[in-house]
Amino acid sequence: MKTSVKLTAAVLAIGLLAGCAGPNQSTNGANLACATVGALVGGAGGAAAGGGAGAAGGALAGAALGLLICPTEAQAEPMMAVANPVCTQTPPPGAILDAQGCAYDTDGDGIVAGVDLCRFTPAGVTVDRFGCAIDSDKDAVPDYLDLCPSTPLGVIVDTDGCPLPGQKILSLSGINFGFDQTVITDDSKEILRYAGDAVKNTGPILEVRVEGHTDNIGTDEYNIDLSQRRAQAVVDYLVSQGANPDRLIPIGMGESLPVANNDTAAGRAANRRVDFVISQ
Repeated sequence: MKTSVKLTAAVLAIGLLAGCAGPNQSTNGANLACATVGALVGGAGGAAAGGGAGAAGGALAGAALGLLICPTEAQAEPMMAVANPVCTQTPPPGAILDAQGCAYDTDGDGIVAGVDLCRFTPAGVTVDRFGCAIDSDKDAVPDYLDLCPSTPLGVIVDTDGCPLPGQKILSLSGINFGFDQTVITDDSKEILRYAGDAVKNTGPILEVRVEGHTDNIGTDEYNIDLSQRRAQAVVDYLVSQGANPDRLIPIGMGESLPVANNDTAAGRAANRRVDFVISQ
């Protein structure tokens, strides 16, 4: 009888130890307590009913019942995430965290490391949502370094963000004059407003050649003279609109640089144009 009791107790102990070492270790403390209480209660009841053997059987049954009514891992209350009091804000997805689990901002621009694509932007520089300095004219020179921050799209620039010499910043066709005259029509003045903006946006340190072009009707000498006078008329109009005269150089190119076929009316109209080209 005593041997049977000892054997049962040993089986019970092994079972309890196995439960402690099993995959449900997050709740095995509670399970062990429930099983122990169940064993004690069951053993006491069994002893009262049937002596030693009853005590062993009751202990085993009580332990099993205690495990059944104890909360399993799935039933256990989930642990509440405790906010890190050290962090002033919750780190965004992708953020690199420091030893305290907080996101840090390498350059202090408001975009945390791991999200910031330009992690060493100088202090005080305005950045976009990726942490990179704003580049208004998309010329790959950020505004805080760009001496010509409104260069027309597609124009090749230097390291200061200004158009290189020879770069055409604007070409305007449809600039009409009276026949054999240099008087700009009202419709052409409306078009020239774009030219005024383009010249102002090149920055204060550049000179712009205002090149007048004609079609091939007339002699070369005549077209050179006519295009020169018309280029000067365009410069005079832009100066009247606030452009700096020291930055505008009128040049008559005549018919020497056509952009279309002079054999058609449409081609000749395209060739009668004014180009704005960076001089220096």
